[in-house]
Amino acid sequence: MKHLRMTLIALALLTAGLVTRNSAQAQYPDTFAFVEVTDPLSGINPTYPLIPRPLPAVGDTFWDNRFNTMQVRATATNGIQGRHEYSRFDPFNSAKSMIILDPGGPWGVYRTQSYPYNQPSNLVRTVSLSEPRWDPADSSLIWGVQGFTIRTVNVVTGQETVVKDFENDPVMGPVINTSPVYRITMKDEGESSRDKRYWAFMLQGDGSAGYQPLYVFTYDRVLDTVPGVTALAPEEQALDWVGMSQLGGHALIGGLSYNGGRMAGLTMADRSLTRFHRLDYTVAHADVSIDRSGGEVVVMQNTRTDYIDLIPIDTLTQPILVSGGSYAGTNRTPLVRLFYSSGSPHGLQSGVHVSCNVPGYALISTTFGPGDPEQNWLDRSIILAKLDPQDPRAFYLSKLYNTTDEYWEETHGTISNDGSVVVWADNWGQNVGQEQMSLTQLFMPPEWQQLTGAAGGPEDAGGESGLQLFAYPNPCRGMVNITYALPRAADVKLKMYNLAGQLVRTLKNGRCGSGRHLAVWDLKDDAGRRLAGGIYVFRLEAGSQNRAGRIMVLR
Repeated sequence: MKHLRMTLIALALLTAGLVTRNSAQAQYPDTFAFVEVTDPLSGINPTYPLIPRPLPAVGDTFWDNRFNTMQVRATATNGIQGRHEYSRFDPFNSAKSMIILDPGGPWGVYRTQSYPYNQPSNLVRTVSLSEPRWDPADSSLIWGVQGFTIRTVNVVTGQETVVKDFENDPVMGPVINTSPVYRITMKDEGESSRDKRYWAFMLQGDGSAGYQPLYVFTYDRVLDTVPGVTALAPEEQALDWVGMSQLGGHALIGGLSYNGGRMAGLTMADRSLTRFHRLDYTVAHADVSIDRSGGEVVVMQNTRTDYIDLIPIDTLTQPILVSGGSYAGTNRTPLVRLFYSSGSPHGLQSGVHVSCNVPGYALISTTFGPGDPEQNWLDRSIILAKLDPQDPRAFYLSKLYNTTDEYWEETHGTISNDGSVVVWADNWGQNVGQEQMSLTQLFMPPEWQQLTGAAGGPEDAGGESGLQLFAYPNPCRGMVNITYALPRAADVKLKMYNLAGQLVRTLKNGRCGSGRHLAVWDLKDDAGRRLAGGIYVFRLEAGSQNRAGRIMVLR
């Protein structure tokens, strides 16, 4: 009863705007546990039909009727201006103090200090960049593209900076100036590497070229070089998107099944765009990620087998080209069965989207049409799947009241980069077909990784202290991502040492808030010199707590 009273008080204070979202998040009762999917590889599991409830007022917090997760209606309904963009991208900045809304453009950046987020007093700035993405560390900085440029905008000061103008690049400039093209693009679904170093773009033709992609090229922002550029033959131009893998190891090219040449189906390529390898039959709803072992992967609906697959970005991975084909020898793992069986009384009625912003996990959200019978265990649900081929478990997060009849009514559930919140577009069954959307937000329990049985891998719980630390990939040859999570705000030192105990690099020395953070080590010391191969120790000190680990650097 004590925990229940504390939770009710927290809910009341949150609704009144008197506590922060993170403090409300911490008020889950000690007895809370996720409801686990019995067998995510089965088309038949226990079902949890939607329990009707009235439309919550904006700012009202409530518990999910089935799975007991804490939620809030965070934005006011205002056409599509009350929703985020797409499942693949985190709309929140690193501090959770601002959010990007209104995919109709120009983009609106709003403070999250009070509900609804999209009230005029919360508006920070409108941004006209295409494909806007928050900087992983600077909570005021948004990256995007415009014309033939990569740009950043500081939404607090308004300063806009041209990071790269490809018209003036010695490699791409002559191509742009002699071709019927009008912009660079990732076609809204691709993304840079997590650290914003590596990029992949289409060079899109103008009206005289039928707006077809004419070139694909890559860019290394740190070296300011174009490692690869390739012209597309007419039979190679059926591309849905291009982008980079999370750690920048490979370019990814979203070719459709009927695309030809080097880019038929989902294709991986080296950064020089000289070696291509087909990963899947075609592109479908997907996201790039890092699995529980630290490997780069794509999580994508498999249109040939009726599953959502974990697809390693590796030349050992083979596509399944025939309907109902076998997984044997393909180096890929089915994670969730979709069971689109029209003749089955248990067949899935929902469309799905994938969000993999947190290493080691995939958020699967469903989109449900009006008048469809809810009959499958996944219908009208959001689940969280572990990216572990040895233990592909999944857990329910929420039921969905959203009903979809038009594109901008699609749910597009997305999990934040630090895993603390999940958001999705929701019309609550009101004005279906009119794209009148608001945002529902779910607060994840503070120890959600432990509640999913996490141990080892990118989300290692890190012991009873709550301090978490992990480095991936490990072993490594290039950039290393070091993630750490703090149970509370603290003065933080993150340092690298050689085996002789000598300090070689300080990655962080300052105050950090609670939650998840990312540091990137480029294998250089504080003087900018590349370090030799061998074993290095990384050590995190946060207040009175500390944790350490080892990284093997390969030559």
